[in-house]
Amino acid sequence: MNHRTVAYAFGLVMLTLALAACAGFDLGDVVKVRTPNAIQQTTGLPARVSLNEAEAEYRAWFENVQRTGAQWKASIERAGEIRGLLGQLTLSALDDVGPTLAGVPVVGPALPALTGIVGLFIGSGRLRKEKEASFNKGLKEGKTLNGGAAA
Repeated sequence: MNHRTVAYAFGLVMLTLALAACAGFDLGDVVKVRTPNAIQQTTGLPARVSLNEAEAEYRAWFENVQRTGAQWKASIERAGEIRGLLGQLTLSALDDVGPTLAGVPVVGPALPALTGIVGLFIGSGRLRKEKEASFNKGLKEGKTLNGGAAA
């Protein structure tokens, strides 16, 4: 036998032994996957995990995100229903009471003002902030258009 045949036979034997050794364990335990930083912070996983562990952790994380998202969505929908119900009750009460109060000389004309005051107290904080932001933005744009001179 020449040296080339011996080298090929030796290479084939080594390749067979390497493949046989790999058949005894799962390659998913050897292959590493990088864990995103946001997931590391929320779950406490290390920066690199095995492929098998990453697949299991991903399934658990994804199910948790779906469950949490569904809970939040249900809470938002419930709050929307309550808002609609309160709006309907308020409008229905005004529709029922309005004609009765309209016959009373002072209360009838005061009904729109009372309704406005109630609305002011309900959304005053948010509305005030929106108006202030709009006003400040207008001032800023006015100064920009005026060349920075005080108006």
